[in-house]
Amino acid sequence: MPFKSLALRLKEAFGFRQKAATIIPTTRKQAYYRTIEGIGEAGNLAEGITRRQPVSFYYEDKWQEPGVPGRAGVRVGNPHAMWKGTNGTTYLHLYVDPRSATATGELPGWRTFIVSRIRGVSTLELGNTFFGKPVQFALGPGYNPAWYSGQGTPLYLAK
Repeated sequence: MPFKSLALRLKEAFGFRQKAATIIPTTRKQAYYRTIEGIGEAGNLAEGITRRQPVSFYYEDKWQEPGVPGRAGVRVGNPHAMWKGTNGTTYLHLYVDPRSATATGELPGWRTFIVSRIRGVSTLELGNTFFGKPVQFALGPGYNPAWYSGQGTPLYLAK
């Protein structure tokens, strides 16, 4: 068992938890959400993946019971891949911001979404660095582009 500080053990004993940190990159300028009209949800997701910009969308999770937090709501995160599975369904792999879809921040980092259940995709425009290079999200831990070839046909992969 790893050593825990007295302060950490007291916080746990009294039910205090550390706030979930965001995975959205910080920027010097005002960031804003943008949706490109006419290319649909998949097109806007592809823009987020190829430009490595965070996205926000509404998702309906049909496997959860009605009334359960997180069944339907906004998801925010860094899109890493979109692929067509061997069953013909198009999927999105998203490294989810811990603050989206739940108040507790207990969602797993990597989530898979069915693209046909996604609505209202917006890309977060982060602007440029001081030297003019676009601000992009860091690739998520364990991201392996080769994995998607074994799951079907990769459509878009973050580089």
